[in-house]
Amino acid sequence: MDAVATHALHTLVLDALETSVAVVGSDGRLITFNLAWQDWMRRITGHSVENGDRAILLDAHFPEALPISHNSLRVSGLEAVINGQREHFACDWVDPQGDRDAWYRVDAYPLASRAGMAVLSISDVSHRKRAENALRRSQDQLIQSQKMEALGSLVAGMAHEINNPTSLIMFNLPIVKRVWEDILPLLKRTSRQGTPIEFGGYRIDFLERRLAPLIEDMEMAANRISKIVKDLRNFSRRSQLRDTAAVDVNAAVAAALRLAQTTMRNSGVELSLELAEDLPRIQGNQTAIEQVALNVIINAIQAIDHDKGRIRIQTRRHLSEGAVAISVRDNGRGISPEMADKLFDPFVTDKQGQGGTGLGLAISYNLVEAHDGRIAFTDTDEGGTEFTLTFPIESPQHRPWVLVVDDDAMVRRLMVEAIGRTGKYRVDEAANGVDGLIKIGSRPPDLLILDLMMPGMNGLEVCEAIHVQASFADMKVLITTGHPNHPDLIAIEALGYNDIYSKPIEVESFRKIIAGILDLP
Repeated sequence: MDAVATHALHTLVLDALETSVAVVGSDGRLITFNLAWQDWMRRITGHSVENGDRAILLDAHFPEALPISHNSLRVSGLEAVINGQREHFACDWVDPQGDRDAWYRVDAYPLASRAGMAVLSISDVSHRKRAENALRRSQDQLIQSQKMEALGSLVAGMAHEINNPTSLIMFNLPIVKRVWEDILPLLKRTSRQGTPIEFGGYRIDFLERRLAPLIEDMEMAANRISKIVKDLRNFSRRSQLRDTAAVDVNAAVAAALRLAQTTMRNSGVELSLELAEDLPRIQGNQTAIEQVALNVIINAIQAIDHDKGRIRIQTRRHLSEGAVAISVRDNGRGISPEMADKLFDPFVTDKQGQGGTGLGLAISYNLVEAHDGRIAFTDTDEGGTEFTLTFPIESPQHRPWVLVVDDDAMVRRLMVEAIGRTGKYRVDEAANGVDGLIKIGSRPPDLLILDLMMPGMNGLEVCEAIHVQASFADMKVLITTGHPNHPDLIAIEALGYNDIYSKPIEVESFRKIIAGILDLP
C-alpha cells in the first residue's frame, strides 16, 4: 500500500472515531484532525477549523467556565507533553458554553514517531460525572442519616443521664413531704411556748402556708422532667417499622406536641387543638407516627413569618376510607409553585437559612407510606397550608416496594398502574435516572424497574452507581428496553443485573416477571 493510500486509510479510521482527535506541532498549531474534532470545534466556537490554526485548548482564556488557575495548569500540562517533558497529561472540564452538566476529558500523548508533536483527544465523560455526582448525593444522604442516628444516640444518652438524678429527686420528695407533715405540729407547739422561732430565716406561720406547696411544685417539676426524658427516649429509640402495635393517634399527636412545645412557645404561635374522641387505634409504629406528626408541626411553625401565627391540629375518623386522619393547618406563607411538585423529595427546602436539611418531609412521606397511609397538602383560604396524614385502621400487610424509573410518561404510567392495581405492591416513580437515584438513596426499593435509554443518565449509568454501594446489594433490578440487542445490556449483565424485559409492555407477562423476581405467587 503506497503512502497516499495509507494516509487515506488513516484518515478513514480517525473519522470513524467518536472521540475528537487532533495532532498538534511544537508551535501548538493543528497538523491534522478528524471529523469529530471539527464538529466539536464548530459547536464550541461557532466556526470551522483548519490545519495551521492554533489548538484552542492551548489558549489560557479557554474554557472560561474554569478558574484561571485551572486554565494555567491545563496549558502548562499540554505544552509539557508537546515539548517532550511529560509522557501524558489529562484534565476534566465543563462545557464553556454554560451547560454545567456536560463534562469533557482532555488527554495528551507525545507522538512517538515525531518529536515536537502531540496527539490530543477529547472525550465526553458527562455520563461518568453524572453517575459520580448522583452517587455523591446518595453518600451525602447516607452521611446525613448517620448524623441523625448519632443524634438519636446522643439524645438517648442524655436522657439516661438526666433520668438518674431525676429519679432520685422523685424518690426523695415524698419522704420530705411526709416528714414535714409530721414535724409541723411539733414546730408549731414549740413556737407557741416561747419566743417565735425562725427556720431558715422564715417564721413558722409562713412555712405552714408555703412549704407544702413548694414541695408540691418541686414534685410537679420533677415529674415534668421525667416526662420530657421519656419522650426523648421514645423519640430516639431505633424502632423498626415491623415492630408494630395498636397506636392511639391522639396520644402520638400529644407526644409530638410535647417535643415541639419549646419551639412553639418561642415562636409565639397560637395553637388550636381538636382531638376527636373514641378514635379507633391503628396498627403501626408509635415512634414513627410521633416523628411524622412532629415533622409536620415543626414545618408549620417554620412556615409562619409574622406575629399573628395560628396553627390548628385536628384528628378525625374517615369513615369512607376506613382511616384515621391528622391535619395540621397554618396561616403561614404557603408553598411556592416551584416547591409544590418536589416538596417530598430529599434535600428540597426553602429554609436553608434556618438550617433546614430538606429531610423532614421526605422522611415523613416514607414513614407514612410504610404504614400504607397517605400524606397530602392543600392551600388554605388564608394563604397558608394544610397537611393531612391518613392511616388505615386495618393492620397493614407487608407489600414489596417497587420503584419505576422511565423518562416516557405514558409508558411509566402504564407500568405503575399495571403494578399498583394488583394490590400486592407499593409503587413509586421517577422520570429520570438522577431522580431515581435520589429516591433509592432515601429508601432502597425491593425492586427497581429501570428504563435502559434515558436522556441525562441512562440505565447503565444508574446500575454503575448502585453497584458500588454495598447497602443496595439486596435490591433487585429489572431493565426494560425496546432495544434487546443494545450493547449496554452486556455491561449491565456483567454487573450482575440479568433480568431484562423487552418493550412494548404486555400487562400480564409484565406482572408475572415481577412476581417471579420477588418470589410472589
